[in-house]
Amino acid sequence: MKLEYQLWVDGRKLEGTEGQPTTILMGHAPELPPGLEANLLGKMPGSYQIFLPPEPYNPDLRTIVPAADLPEPPRLGAGYGGESPDGRWLLYRVVHIDGEQVTLDANPPLAGKALEYRLIIHSVRPATPEELEHGHVHGEGGVQH
Repeated sequence: MKLEYQLWVDGRKLEGTEGQPTTILMGHAPELPPGLEANLLGKMPGSYQIFLPPEPYNPDLRTIVPAADLPEPPRLGAGYGGESPDGRWLLYRVVHIDGEQVTLDANPPLAGKALEYRLIIHSVRPATPEELEHGHVHGEGGVQH
C-alpha cells in the first residue's frame, strides 16, 4: 500500500510523510499502530480520516527517582531501561526534572490521547512472495536489494 499520512493529536499535527508517499507491507509495518493497520485493511485508493481511541494511561508506570540513581545526568526525553514494581522490564522516559528528583514514565508517549490520521492511499497491490518472505516492501518505496 502506497500512502501519505498526517497524525493529529489535540488539534496539532505531530508528524506525517510531508507529501512524500511511503509504501508499507501490511502485516509487517511495525511503525504503524495496530489500530491504524486494522483500519487500513480492505481500503482502496482515496482520502480517509481515521480516529483511534486513546490507549489507556497507566499511572503505575510513572515513578519519581533521585537523579543520583540514574547512570548519567538526566535530560528531558532521555530513555532508561528499568524494572517495574511488578518485575517487568520497561523503557522509561524522563518527563520532568525537579532539582534532584526525576519523573520517569514508561507509558507510550501518546497514551491517553485520541489519534486522528488523515490519509491519502495512492495505490494498493498484493505483496509478492519475496516481500512476504523478507517482511518488507521491494522496489519503489521499499527496501532495495
